[in-house]
Formats: sequence, C-alpha cells, structure tokens
Amino acid sequence: MACRDALAAFRVSDVMRPCAVFVSSRDLVTRARALMRENGLRTLPVIDGGRLEGIVTPREVMHVTSTRSNIPVAGIMFSTHLLATPGTSLSELARQMTELDANDIPVIQSPTDRTVVGLVKMEDLLGKISTKLPKGLSVEDVMVKEVATCGEDDEITQVWELMERTRYSGLPVVRHDGARHITRVVGMITRSDIIGSGATRISEESSKGRVSAKVKSLMRTSVISISPKAPVVEAIELMIKRNVGRLPVLDKDNLAGIICRSDVVAVACG
Repeated sequence: MACRDALAAFRVSDVMRPCAVFVSSRDLVTRARALMRENGLRTLPVIDGGRLEGIVTPREVMHVTSTRSNIPVAGIMFSTHLLATPGTSLSELARQMTELDANDIPVIQSPTDRTVVGLVKMEDLLGKISTKLPKGLSVEDVMVKEVATCGEDDEITQVWELMERTRYSGLPVVRHDGARHITRVVGMITRSDIIGSGATRISEESSKGRVSAKVKSLMRTSVISISPKAPVVEAIELMIKRNVGRLPVLDKDNLAGIICRSDVVAVACG
C-alpha cells in the first residue's frame, strides 16, 4: 500500500536539533568508543573549530584493537558524502539515511561552509512520517518476511560479519520450537550491544586465538515486538519510544517478519 511522499513539504530546518555530542580529530578512538557506547550512537560527527571534518561509525571503531587504543580519531574517520543543510529536503535526506544506515546526520551551513549548525536524527523524520501515513496502513503491509536471524550459541564474530554483509543494525535471536512448528524470538542483539559489551576488537583479536563471546552472553532477552495487524504508526511510536531501529513481527509467538525504519521510509517516501 503506497502513499504520497509524507516528507515532501518539510526541510531539515523543520526538525534539526543542536549537535551536542561529537569528537575532535585529535581525540583518541577510546573517547569516540565511549561516547558511542554511552549515547547509543551509530554516527559520531568529528568537528574541529566548529567545522565538520568527518564522521566515525561503529565499523571503524570495531577494527581498533585494545593494543592500538592510542590512535587518534583522525586515523579512522572518513568524509561523508551525505551532507545536510537547513534547506535540504527531508524526503531526499530520509532516503539517503536509510540507504547508508545512518541514524544521525550533522547539518552544515552550506555546501561551501561546513560549519555545523545542527543535527538530524532518524527519530525526528519518523515523527513527521507518522503524522502523514494512511490510517489503514498496517505492519503486515510494510514488513519484510525474509528475516536474517542468529542463534544463542552463535559467535559474536559471526554475527558482526552478518551485520556487515546485510547492513542490519540488529538481529533477532531465535530458537526453533519443533513441537509447535514455530520460530520463537528469545532475544535481540544489536551493534550497540556489541560495542557496549566491550567486545569491540573482534576481527583482529579473535585471530590471535581468543575465544569469541557467544550471542547469549550479550543479547537482550526483553524482546520489543509488534503484531502484524498493528498500525504502522504504532510501530513508529514504539521505535521512537524504545530507541530501536527494528521490530520483530510476531504472529501467535511465531516470527512472521520484521519491520525497520528503512521499510517505513520506503513506503512513506516512495
């Protein structure tokens, strides 16, 4: 079920907020890691003298081992091609943010003046979308039925590699119930969970013979889910309230699909 572009009438200036959390290029990666962990961030702006120099994401942080913790942010940051100005269309920005799996985008003064004037968060875009969606649009109209999952005994290294391949920020942890012929969701694991656990130097340190942690040691057992018959607006409200990007869709305890922010943006701006 399609709808008219829900964000066509809005600009970045309608939703941007102050950019309160950032690092400088001279800060150590350990500080960037701590800020991302404490604030649940997937995008951390790098700002020097008020000017945007680049961004840091979990992908860069994960590959810095504990023995190389004296590396400055300048050594891992990268310039982003996704730049927002106060006049940028929210519709176009939303599409680009979902394509790049970006949750927070710094707002600069203009393409020629990279002075940071604010920040746009995905939750702000979702809030605008929720006011414009058709009332009859349900989760089952939007959800994806083919779900990437993991098991409780899978190694964190394997889960991270799966997240890298699929670009998913979180995965349902499942257990197959043969007696009832259903797939039960017993937990969720996200990029933030992995970073927050301190198990962030995966690829290099695991190659030194260390045993990788199991999913069951890091997963959240309190699963935030939704029914396929629920309105999409309810899913959006739940994502914003609980600060999650993906919701397992459960039909009588069985995993029927998943709905994430990119699905909502696709139907709202497509």
